Amino acid sequence: MSDDKTIKPGNSPAYILDDLPALEDALDFNPYVETLAGIIASPSTRTPLTVGLFGTWGSGKTSLMKMVQKKLPEDFHTVWFDPWKFEREETLWRALLLQVLNELRKALPTDPSDDSGKARDELTDLETALYRTVEREEAGGIQIDWSKMASGLSKGALTVGLSFIPGGSILSDLIKTSPGQGIEDAVAKFVSAIHRERSKIRIEHVQFLDQFQEKFENLIKSHIRSKHRRLIVFVDDLDRCLPEKAVEVLEAIKLFLDVPECVFILGLDQEVIARGIEIKYREIGISTGPADKKQRGFLIDGPRYLEKIIQLPFQIPPIDRSKVSDFVHGLVDVWPHEDCPKVFTEGLGDNPRQIKRTVNVFLLLWQLAEKREARPIKPVRLAKVVAIQHVYPELYDVLKITPRLLRDLEGYLREAFKTGKDAEGSEARERLEPPPALAPYIHRTEVRKLLTLHPEQMPDVNFIGLSPEELRLYFTLTRRAEAPKAAPVKTPRDVFEPETVRIPAGSFLMGSDDKDQSAGDDEKPQHPVELPEYRIGKYPVTNAEYQVFVRETRHPAPRNWEDEIYPQDKGDHPTVYISWHDATAYCQWLGEKSGKNYRLPSEAEWEKAARGEVGLIYPWGNDWDAKKVNSGEEGPGETTPVGQYSPGGDSPFGAADMAGNVWEWTRNLWGKESDKPEFKYPFDPKDSRREDLAAGNDVARVLRGGSFDYYRDDVRCAIRRRNSPDFRNDLIGFRVVLSPFSSEL
Repeated sequence: MSDDKTIKPGNSPAYILDDLPALEDALDFNPYVETLAGIIASPSTRTPLTVGLFGTWGSGKTSLMKMVQKKLPEDFHTVWFDPWKFEREETLWRALLLQVLNELRKALPTDPSDDSGKARDELTDLETALYRTVEREEAGGIQIDWSKMASGLSKGALTVGLSFIPGGSILSDLIKTSPGQGIEDAVAKFVSAIHRERSKIRIEHVQFLDQFQEKFENLIKSHIRSKHRRLIVFVDDLDRCLPEKAVEVLEAIKLFLDVPECVFILGLDQEVIARGIEIKYREIGISTGPADKKQRGFLIDGPRYLEKIIQLPFQIPPIDRSKVSDFVHGLVDVWPHEDCPKVFTEGLGDNPRQIKRTVNVFLLLWQLAEKREARPIKPVRLAKVVAIQHVYPELYDVLKITPRLLRDLEGYLREAFKTGKDAEGSEARERLEPPPALAPYIHRTEVRKLLTLHPEQMPDVNFIGLSPEELRLYFTLTRRAEAPKAAPVKTPRDVFEPETVRIPAGSFLMGSDDKDQSAGDDEKPQHPVELPEYRIGKYPVTNAEYQVFVRETRHPAPRNWEDEIYPQDKGDHPTVYISWHDATAYCQWLGEKSGKNYRLPSEAEWEKAARGEVGLIYPWGNDWDAKKVNSGEEGPGETTPVGQYSPGGDSPFGAADMAGNVWEWTRNLWGKESDKPEFKYPFDPKDSRREDLAAGNDVARVLRGGSFDYYRDDVRCAIRRRNSPDFRNDLIGFRVVLSPFSSEL
């Protein structure tokens, strides 16, 4: 171990935390322990008493109960009962009674006196009665359709077969001693005998219930109370049982064990048990709850039922934040980075079990990361992603598809926090445009604390400045520890509505200067165009966004997909193999789904968003920079996640990927085949020929922006290409425009 309590690269210890309850007080439980133990042990406390320790899964109920048990006087008799361990037992209440009786036996005198022998015999009688009841219930509980069996078997075969059935010898004897009667008569007599046997058992069972508590109370009075002791029964994790089993335990306490000098400590999630009670009694009795319970179909009010069982409720309170910090720091001797425990303290709430489980996942993944030196992972960033994965699984599911959203979320929260207003403030809304996918999370204080925990300038701990590919490393790693889900996590409603940026109204320079030797004649002359305000997609439409359209409309999927599923780990790549007709159909669907005016951009709208008002050659300026664009010069030779080159490669309005990555369809006509030499330029918004959306498949449409397979001269903002509207390949995608009016541009 190092003195600074941090792990040096390559030297992390391979260990994982256990899930055992704590016996030492690391969460400031001692005041509760002292109080509860004092109440239980005080001669002034009237018994029987049932204490309910209420808390959610992992909140520390078991640890608190163990500490209370340890604090009780040594001569008190304690029983620890984990009901979920006995769920396979036919009757869970019997398992509880047997454990209590076993502990009571330890309180009986061991001397050979008559009183000792009598007490032991009484206890044995109670235990024997429990076991005998099991045997007799099993013998009397056989259910056989004898009439069908008799009609299908000969008399001899039936007699032989009955020897293998408990009680079957009765029928065998009836058949042998009644040769003049048919098999059916013998069966009838046997069935009648079984019915009488069952009735006898029920009668004895009722008598047993009445007698058990009386005998049990006498034993407690003689051997517990007389010695100024108490019997304390701890029932832990009752909420882990099936509803009917949990109710069995509660009712057994009331029916059998609720006698003076007995105290019951029940650890449970109150809401889970109350709901289970309502489910169990849904079809039994008359409602004892309010009218709205009846309307919902519940016939027993769960909380009121618990009130009758539990006399002293105790809700485990939230743990003090400073104590959580001490708890987290103490879990690991040597952390990979000194700020890792700070992440888990701020990001995981106050549930001890969840904290330990999440730290375990982190330790596992960090050890894996250290063995992947070619793809470095920073420990504090990893801790933050693991925290999101376990506390906000629905947010994690969004981020693992589109990792850049983690960078965008952090950036948005930092900017919104700087304004001194939340995202609803007018100033913040004017400055910031949160992606629709993040809308459900921007108001969550815990998410904001986690992602703004460190100053923006600190290296290796924040996500701002990372590319989508760098961010994806963390999600690829954390998916190794993804827990299976009982049901798919529901995706927020707007998660696949594309993010847009605002383009203000005004004039801009469209086309290329006549002196530009790299520009073709179809880009000249350069001319001003006036446009009203609109919004355009910040990125090309991604595979994840397009997938919703495909699934909801059954529109044919792109040819590089398999069964409506895009290529693995390419949810945030621009969708390709898209024809102009595919793009138009998507816009129509998106408009109907959202109630907004989505469509393809015109050439002018696309170009203004790409180059700003002064006619920049590239989105970032007039000087070529291969590191700001996915082009043929230094690109990977395929699509990259949208925003991979942000913010350096973004346009003045914040639109990304306007150069390279994929060619993008616009709504404009290039001109009919017969018009090739005479296509009209400058761009004329009033030229209806160019806006004819009903034109046939033989009319070419304009493409803009270049792609990953093209070089610097062909990824300029003014570059224009054309293709048939039914053409598709791996270089062509699209983005959308959103405006509050029907544009003719």
